[in-house]
Amino acid sequence: MDHWMEHDEMRERIAVVIPAYYSQRPSDELVAQLSWITLCDTQVYHPLENTWVVVDGDPRTERILHNLQNELLAKQGQTFNLLPLPVNKGKFWVMREGIRAILDERPGVDYILVRDGDGDHVNSDIPRLVRGADILARETGQTRMIVIGRRSSRHRPMGWLRGELETMLDQITMDALAYYQAQQGVVLDTSRLQFGGVPDLSSGYKVYGRDIALSLFGNEPPSLCGVSASDYWHYGPETVTIVEAVLQGVTLAEVPRLTWDGQPATSFGEFRIVRLYGALLGWVFVRLGIGLANAAQMIDNIYPAITLRTTREGQETLSQIRTFALEHLRAHSQTAEDIPAPRASLPFL
Repeated sequence: MDHWMEHDEMRERIAVVIPAYYSQRPSDELVAQLSWITLCDTQVYHPLENTWVVVDGDPRTERILHNLQNELLAKQGQTFNLLPLPVNKGKFWVMREGIRAILDERPGVDYILVRDGDGDHVNSDIPRLVRGADILARETGQTRMIVIGRRSSRHRPMGWLRGELETMLDQITMDALAYYQAQQGVVLDTSRLQFGGVPDLSSGYKVYGRDIALSLFGNEPPSLCGVSASDYWHYGPETVTIVEAVLQGVTLAEVPRLTWDGQPATSFGEFRIVRLYGALLGWVFVRLGIGLANAAQMIDNIYPAITLRTTREGQETLSQIRTFALEHLRAHSQTAEDIPAPRASLPFL
């Protein structure tokens, strides 16, 4: 039987980063409630002082969390670290700042979890995710792993549109990684992405082993690959980290987790959807050196399976994302090659 990581050992070897940002739509009361749900039972699973809540340039969220910080200290005799950033730069930037703080200040921590601050990533899933990471560490002798907290559904918590687009992005990213690895003479290891269907790369609940965290969040300049710094730091926390980690020999795994049946608060509606998914796909193709024709084929391979294309609006959105991604790739590659026309679907199913 695999080694069973006991709770007392786990408590001392984990730390948590919680990116915190809310739009102005949720009330102060809802923000406070969701923050409380996120943090209130933390001490059951690990010391609260091993949690960094990083505020992404939002004074209101900072004020609410400062009040919660004092409330937890009064009730429990311990509290979390609050790291407010002066300006909004995006979740990826926030993750980096929080993980760097942990790497600097907690040398005994081997596993860093990233959880959202909206109550969707529950503390009770921490032991399952960390024990998965620990099994991989014992097997490989190092902590170059990312354990993904896999949702049972993308669509129910986030809505049909976002569920469809995340599925598309994750599948094309996996196809691009498999193609890149094959060119290196290596088969992409998906043996621990074991639940069938498309791996949940876009899940924001992940465990980063210390070794891979040091590589991903160190002082190396980011590979922007032609996307703006704003798009990179706002849109890239899940896709970019997975791709960069695979290029550095990471072990990927999935563990099932809980999720809201419908999220009570989200900033997704504030993003420009075509730019978000088009920029990420374009970044993936450029980063992995995939040519225009092959990139177009990867998109065209997945589009027939996306039910979003069964509506006129969905077809238009998918077409715009395809064009954005391929135009980005063509511009960065400085090629005169025309963008291939999309493959026509068969008229009968």
